[in-house]
Amino acid sequence: MFDVLTNTGLRMRIRQLGRAVYWRLPVRRRDALVELAYRHAGFLFRGMAHYELWRQRRTNPGVGGGAALPGASSLVDLSAVAPLADAPGRVAVHAHVFYPELATEFAERLHNMPFEFHLFVSVAHADAQAECRKVFGRLPRLAGLEVKVVPNRGRDIAPMLCTFGKDLSAFDFIAHIHSKKSLYNRGATDGWRDYLLGALFGSEDRLRRIFALLANGTGMVFPQCFGRVPYMASTWLANREAGRAWCQRLGIARVPRGYFDFPVGSMFWARTEVLRPLFEAGVQLGDFEEEKGQTDGTLAHAFERLLGVLAKHSGKPVAILRDTLQPSWSAWRFEQAVERTAAWARARVSSADVRLVVFDIFDTLLQRPLLEPERLKQVVARRAGAVLGSQYLRWRAEAENVARARAGRDVGLPDILAQLGCLAGLSEADVATLRRLEQEVELAAVSAREDYRRLLDDALRAGKRVVLASDMYLPRQQLEAMLLRCGVTGWHALYVSSEVGVRKDSGALYDYILEKEAVLAHQVLMVGDNERSDFQIPADRGMNTLHVLRAVELARALPRMAPLIEEAEQSEEANALDGDLALGLIVQRYLSPGFLSAFNPACLVGEASPRALGYAVAGPMALSFVQWLAARAQADGVRKLYFLAREGQFLLEVFRRYAAVAKGLPSASYLVLSRRAVNVPAISGMDDMLAIARTFYGPNTLADYLTERFGVTLNEAQWQSLYDRGLWRKGRKVQIRDEGIDDLLPVLDAVLPEVLRQAEAERGPLMRYLREVGLGRDRCEPAAVVDIGYSGTIQRRLNVLLGGGVHGYYMATDERAARVAEEFGVMAVGCFHDRAKPAPAGPTFIVQSFIAEKLFSSDDPQVVRYALAADGQVRPVYRTLAPAELATRALRAEVRAGALAYVEDALKVRGGLLPEFTVPPQMALRLFESFVERMADAERAVVNALVLDDHYCGRGLVA
Repeated sequence: MFDVLTNTGLRMRIRQLGRAVYWRLPVRRRDALVELAYRHAGFLFRGMAHYELWRQRRTNPGVGGGAALPGASSLVDLSAVAPLADAPGRVAVHAHVFYPELATEFAERLHNMPFEFHLFVSVAHADAQAECRKVFGRLPRLAGLEVKVVPNRGRDIAPMLCTFGKDLSAFDFIAHIHSKKSLYNRGATDGWRDYLLGALFGSEDRLRRIFALLANGTGMVFPQCFGRVPYMASTWLANREAGRAWCQRLGIARVPRGYFDFPVGSMFWARTEVLRPLFEAGVQLGDFEEEKGQTDGTLAHAFERLLGVLAKHSGKPVAILRDTLQPSWSAWRFEQAVERTAAWARARVSSADVRLVVFDIFDTLLQRPLLEPERLKQVVARRAGAVLGSQYLRWRAEAENVARARAGRDVGLPDILAQLGCLAGLSEADVATLRRLEQEVELAAVSAREDYRRLLDDALRAGKRVVLASDMYLPRQQLEAMLLRCGVTGWHALYVSSEVGVRKDSGALYDYILEKEAVLAHQVLMVGDNERSDFQIPADRGMNTLHVLRAVELARALPRMAPLIEEAEQSEEANALDGDLALGLIVQRYLSPGFLSAFNPACLVGEASPRALGYAVAGPMALSFVQWLAARAQADGVRKLYFLAREGQFLLEVFRRYAAVAKGLPSASYLVLSRRAVNVPAISGMDDMLAIARTFYGPNTLADYLTERFGVTLNEAQWQSLYDRGLWRKGRKVQIRDEGIDDLLPVLDAVLPEVLRQAEAERGPLMRYLREVGLGRDRCEPAAVVDIGYSGTIQRRLNVLLGGGVHGYYMATDERAARVAEEFGVMAVGCFHDRAKPAPAGPTFIVQSFIAEKLFSSDDPQVVRYALAADGQVRPVYRTLAPAELATRALRAEVRAGALAYVEDALKVRGGLLPEFTVPPQMALRLFESFVERMADAERAVVNALVLDDHYCGRGLVA
């Protein structure tokens, strides 16, 4: 029986019967039918995209996740908002009721309004007008009702702007709703209207909470994208050009890229001031297209998206109401993409219904390490030099448009650059240089997007014909070289728009491929990343599609990565290109895989492994600091750098790797010191002792305090003497905050002779060690210590011991470092922060300094002091590592491996793509801040497992 049922033809007939039953059922029962069929007859649906995703959710329900994330995008849980008691101002609702049979449904929702409101209704004909007046006229708290017949033009948007715009603009708060049916998709989004209305008008209590948001300054409130709507809807789709034109008209400089927040379905609440620019833009009914059943690409669809753009442009926050019935971490429903598996994708490309698989190339099979690939042209300009590069950037885009317009077809790079030469008045040699550079940069930038390269291989193994298609100006020969270099082989044909003259984004290239390959649209599967040209256009032609989510868009959806993406994309700093690349490497490494089995959206980069922590946080910080250090030391004339233990061990490793590709860097060595090892030898009297005593400590025992700070261990008689004289109470703990040591002064005075003897014993061996490593030997060769920071304690003690001349470079310094610089006439400067407020009032990096120390610390024990060994040599005396510290080594090795992988990737960029590439300090710092300020539980577990000692401050081992 099973063999019979798995027969392909019979399976198809059963599926068709199932679909017929599905569409005849009430909406509320359809999901139950699907669940029943999938549970008990799954073999009939194997290979179907929807079934494979359903099966994946059941076998791995944690992927993607629906749990609420702290601070995730603009998602708001209304249950956490206190309801508003009193009306915050004048309220109006616009309802476009194209289907008058839905008027009663609307009235039931509007019945929940808690405050007085005016209702403006647009309808398509007089009968509907009469029905709406009758139904809505009985609503409670209705202060005014106006129902107008409007032309069937501009959907629900035109009536709101053209018919009632002047009326609505007189109110403080506006809601916009309409009788949405989406008949074109045969019920695929059934329940959408009910979902949107329920989210915005579901109950009086819900409305009071929405008004609380609006009253407290929120600019716009709308529901999270409906769960049945494909996530690709949260982009411009066919409306980019209209959107760009209207953004310019409305004075909006930054047009969103990729995915962005707007009320998908165009139902919302808003403060009127947010929409005022649109009300005052002079929009006319004639601006809207005649209604011909369009599903996208009209001015109404563009304005639907502009609503969200305007809300952001207003500077007021947007509140997206979290869907509690179909919860998702992503406002755009990216779980639809993240939940996919390689097995699901293989089933799609191997389907018996598919004869031809078409792969897009860029951002699908090949990727670049930039957030915005167009910035590759800035790389070309940098490599071309200031004069030629500025000409190139000035004319490159216009040259491409002019060349295409003149040819009446798509064109290649030679035509574009020839046109650029004419526009800019360049010589043939300059044009040839630009062509060479652009081709070199494109080749150097690409790497394989491995999951989709493997998917292409899967399609080939399944016996499918596989072709590649790209809207691209590069010549075929170069594309073939790029593909071969990245291991993309075996495909049967390559269609390049500049070669055949037509493009995917017009649809003409698809028509060309269908004709050339002699296939029908439904026999084709298109695999690509562009929501318009690789998804919407082929789908409208009846092709099957497998959309590929770009890594930068997934990053844009992650709550802690999104602000960094936006900052990098909008940066106008001189090093904006470097920042884009620095962040792009991280995005490419962790978010470009097509199938993310362990994805955790709460984490900075979607996962919490120690290696990810090293790559995304420690690596950028270390390299950025080292690059700053090298440039600063060269500028200051410092020729010798001493990296202080223990964090300096890893920083020195990074410095040496950087020195291998950079020129003229100072010499560098490792200096095994600690506060304890230099503080005690530098003590010459009570003032020195008090300076050491005042720093943060405890609570811990007095015995530990004296040992850790001063190297003194009292005998039983000495302890008894302290107690007998009333200098200290037995069992009392030492705790020092805000330099308060008054209670300790008698004890310190009593032990001063012991401390001075210990200082004398330690001073000689330490000085000998310092001479052996070259410190203080040659005052003509400026030297500096290098460390994380913060107050320059070790630097100060070295200057005391050596008589000055020791500079200091740090990741960060607090204001206490300025005293060191002034006292000894040396430099004590910080990279990420310089002379900042100390903790707890200081910046995040200083407040969370112990996390930084955990990331950069070595496996070595802390040096306590130096002593003369029996052979007369100076030897360090180390603290013994505890078992918990030893157990941390494997974890720390993973963090370090991740960090060094980032360093290597960045240096490859410097060597092959962008000479002089540097990781901007502000980008590295923002990565650290984004990590520590809202750590996910999984990330915190990794950090806590990195055990580090802090005996000097009386905290013992710190997890």
